[in-house]
Amino acid sequence: MPSKEAKEFLQAKDKALASLAAACDEKQVDEQILTILTRINALSQYYTLSSCSGRILLLQIPRLGDKRHAEFLGRWHQMTTVEEMTAAAAQATEGVLWLLGQSPIMHIGADSLQAAEAMVKAGNAAGFKNSAIRSLGKRVIVEVASTERLDIPLGRDGVLFCSNTYLALLVDLGNEILCRSGEKLSRFYTVLHTLE
Repeated sequence: MPSKEAKEFLQAKDKALASLAAACDEKQVDEQILTILTRINALSQYYTLSSCSGRILLLQIPRLGDKRHAEFLGRWHQMTTVEEMTAAAAQATEGVLWLLGQSPIMHIGADSLQAAEAMVKAGNAAGFKNSAIRSLGKRVIVEVASTERLDIPLGRDGVLFCSNTYLALLVDLGNEILCRSGEKLSRFYTVLHTLE
């Protein structure tokens, strides 16, 4: 008969899988990461929670740290262009305009500390050097993440403070983050086969 902890893990996994299925039905899951989520969820000792395959964002934030009222002016999970960035920036009206480049991030439930450590090692082996165990409470949660990111203020109250040349450099760097992210995700998919 399964232990109380094993039952709780299976219930949490069932709930997470149902949530993922609903998100897939609503097209809210990054296609670039779906095969990895499916692979992780096929392993008996893990289930996936939140995830992102990496993205470039253009945000308008009223005040520093006020994420609650942030407005997404542009969101790209694929490489973008200066023209797309400029068009999105033209929508800015009030607050500080930020360009963010974010590498992939995955939160994964594990059935034991040993399984969590194995997942952290798998993440590190694939190049996700910010991977770590994030929770040891009621649930054991691993975060698989990388170090590449951009957080650049571009302007305020609808006015860009940078030249087109500098904006092109930032777009290139954001695109490079997405390119490197794709390579790491491919390696991670391969490394996951060692966890069977």
